[in-house]
Parts: sequence; C-alpha cells; structure tokens
Amino acid sequence: MAEDRPTPEQEARRLYEEAESRVAKAAERVVSRDSFGELLAMATENVVAVTRMSFDALDLVWSNLRLAGRRDITRLGRQLGRTEDKLEQVLQEVERLRDQVESSSDNGAKPAAGAKPAAARRRSQRSSSP
Repeated sequence: MAEDRPTPEQEARRLYEEAESRVAKAAERVVSRDSFGELLAMATENVVAVTRMSFDALDLVWSNLRLAGRRDITRLGRQLGRTEDKLEQVLQEVERLRDQVESSSDNGAKPAAGAKPAAARRRSQRSSSP
C-alpha cells in the first residue's frame, strides 16, 4: 500500500504538469479570439505613440539646453553629404582643367605674351594693395 503512493517529488511534478496544461489551454482560448488581436494592436499603437512622444520630449530638452539633438545631427549629416558631393565635383573639375593645361603644354603651346603665372599675379596684387 505504501508503494502505491507517489513520492512528494512525483506529486509535485504531476501537479506542475497539470497546471501547465491548464494554463496552456486557457492561453490558447484567449489568443484565438479576435478581440485579443485588436487589443494587441491597440497596445502596440500606444507603445509606439508613447515612445515617439518621449523622443520628441527628449529632443525638446536637448534644444532647450542648447545641445545638439537627434534632428540636429541628422540635418548636419545631410549638409555634410551635400558639401562632400560639391567638393567632389570641384575636385573633378580641377583635375579636368589640370589635364587640359598639361595637354596644351605638351602640344607646345606657349603662354600669351606678357601673361604672368597665377602666383605672380597674386603677389603683385597683394603688394599694390594698401
């Protein structure tokens, strides 16, 4: 008769498995309803809205403290990108002009009579200005 009784460990395991199966069935019933999906969607919308409001409030705090916020850094990044693109265009144009000058000097072209190099023109302009 004593052998038919389960040990406390076996009894605890049986109770745990029984409770787990009951909870699983109840969770499946709750999740299977359309109202659960609607509730989950509304909760997600609320979390996103609260997160956005908190980021906006943090940006406002940064701007009131005169510190660069997320928007400022993003705007500066875009401006930096535009400036880099313009600089790249200028460098390409300089290289093209340099190639033209080199090709014209290779063809034996001489500078116009009385023409000064650019560095000499700048020096003479500086010395003549008051």
